[in-house]
Order: sequence, then C-alpha cells, then structure tokens
Amino acid sequence: MNKSNPTFLVNKYDLFKAKFSDNKTPISKKNEAILEIENYAFTANNITYAVTGDKLSYWNFFPTKEPYGIVPVWGFANVISSNNENISVGDKYYGYFPMSKYLKVLPKKVNSFGFIDDSNHRKKLPFVYNHYLKVIKNADESLEYYPLIRPLFLTSFLNYFYLKDENFFECDQIILTSASSKTALSLAFLLSKNKLEDKKKIIAITSEKNINFLSSMEFYDTVLSYNDIEKNLIAAKSIIIDFAGNSDYLKKLSDHLGDSLKHICLIGLADWSSNTDFKSINNANFFFAPSHAERRYKLMGVKKTTLLADNLLKEFILKIKNYIKLKYFNNPKEIHELYLESLKGKIDPSKGYMVQLGN
Repeated sequence: MNKSNPTFLVNKYDLFKAKFSDNKTPISKKNEAILEIENYAFTANNITYAVTGDKLSYWNFFPTKEPYGIVPVWGFANVISSNNENISVGDKYYGYFPMSKYLKVLPKKVNSFGFIDDSNHRKKLPFVYNHYLKVIKNADESLEYYPLIRPLFLTSFLNYFYLKDENFFECDQIILTSASSKTALSLAFLLSKNKLEDKKKIIAITSEKNINFLSSMEFYDTVLSYNDIEKNLIAAKSIIIDFAGNSDYLKKLSDHLGDSLKHICLIGLADWSSNTDFKSINNANFFFAPSHAERRYKLMGVKKTTLLADNLLKEFILKIKNYIKLKYFNNPKEIHELYLESLKGKIDPSKGYMVQLGN
C-alpha cells in the first residue's frame, strides 16, 4: 500500500507544540485489518484527552515516538485491507481513532455489531474505547453527527444515571459550567426531558457571548454569565457538573455556595491552565465515564443500556441539528489551527468541527 499516512503529533510536555508527520502506512498481517479514516470530530473533549493523557492513559491507545503523543478522536473509517476472515473490505466502522489517515487493528469477538481491537498495546485499556461499531450505511439521518455527539452524549448519559442513583445528592438545583459545550448540552437535554420527574432547577453558566445561543435551546431554566454568580445565583442546595476544568473559577463558585454545595462532578478539562488544585475544593470528584459504563452495564444490562442510550442520542441530535451546524476541515494547516484554537478554548458552540483529511 503506497499511500502517505499524515499523522498529527502533539508534544506531551508542551501541548502548544504540535505538527503533522508523514508516518509509515501500516501493513496488515495475519488476522489484522487496515482501516482508512473517513472523518472524525474535534471537540473540547479531545483537549481533555491530551491534558489527562498520562494520568488516564489516553496516550497509550496510539503510541508514537517520544516526546510526542497522538490525540484520540471519534469518527468513521472504512476497511481497505483485511487478513481477517471475519472482516470484509468495504465495511464501515465507528470508533476511536488516531489523528491519522490509517489504523491497523486486530479484530476479536467479531459479530454483526462490530469488533474489539485486541492489539497488544490496547488489551489493558478500557473496553469502551476498543470497541468498533459496524455502520449500516445511510441507515440513519443522525449518523453524520455521531463522531461529534455520541461519545460526549454517552458521558452525560452515564452521568445523569449516576446522579439519579445518588438521588441527586438531595439537591434542589443543578449547575452546569461551560454550559454551551456539547457534553453539557447533552446532560441539560436529559435533565430537561426528565424535569417533571426529577424536579430539579437546571442552571447554565457560560460566557456572555453564548447566553442567547443557550437561551434559544430551552434546555436550561436559568442562563448566567461567569461574572453573574455573586449577584444572581441563589445559594440553594446545589450540585455542580463542571465541564470547564477551570479550578480557579470552580473554587470561587464553591465559596459562593458554601455549605449548600453538596457535590461537584469534574467531567471536562477544557480550561486546563488554572492554578488551584482540584483536591483543595470540597466535594469535588472526578467522573471517569468508562468506570461508570461498566457499572451501568451491570445494573441495567448491556443491551438495555445501549438501546436506551441510542434512542435518547437520536432524539437529542434531532433537537440540536438546527442549532449546531457541521463545519469540515480538510487540510493540515486548518487542522493544526483548529487544534490550537481548541486548546485556547476558542470554540464556537454553534459549530460542530469535523476533520476530513484529503488523500
């Protein structure tokens, strides 16, 4: 296979240092297959993968030469070469990919729904990242949004049921920071959908420029800017779902709420440059979705959980398609700029950024 394999590399020790490298194109051996990556989404979630790359082993999925790492992304790929009798050339899969053009996999537990990549370096990594879902082409109008929304939605789906299991920590209001992020919107949708049953007030905290955008979606009861909390946020019994990762601001919010703050879920690390240690903030707990996925599967069963999540995902995508439009990037310079802008937190919430590398 004489094709180039452009790969985006990030310096693990200085995230602002990044470059494209023309890596070797993989060759499939016995039982292996080569996937050509069609497109993938790039969101604040991918910045979280980079920030926690060492701590949560995200750099281990697609290893490369030091000091660089490859940021994992979610997208679609097509099988272009297969030495595995259960994998056919032309099949399409949704899953976890490197920011590259090609990926070699060792499919195991292949069935009509997909397969597990059993490559040696991935064996000990969380199951949810190693599963590749077989795609029935043109089967669903929401499919185009899957790379952008599905992994973020599943995190919020798991978080919602975790909160419900905990009886929302006896709170009256649920506060979402970085409320215009797609993970926050996913949770806000679930909270709004179940508002009559759960009886919780849903509060958004966002940048001033995003207030109108969030208000138009009608998922939140109240939309506040980051500077409004001392004046407009009532110190009722609260939980915070933090998608921003700005520990300095979170400490300020925690101090404002005082004893009425019952719990903090740390989900995102999009704003990773703040100085306060999260451990110094009372009731702050990191929410690691893969661990909660395993718990949910045990409680509800894999099939029931998957079906419920997929049905809710499709409903959510149909709601937000009118508000979030996909924008495609297809050359290395644009992709590099997209990465840097995301690292700086300069993301337009009304856009869904998709990468489609040219041949």
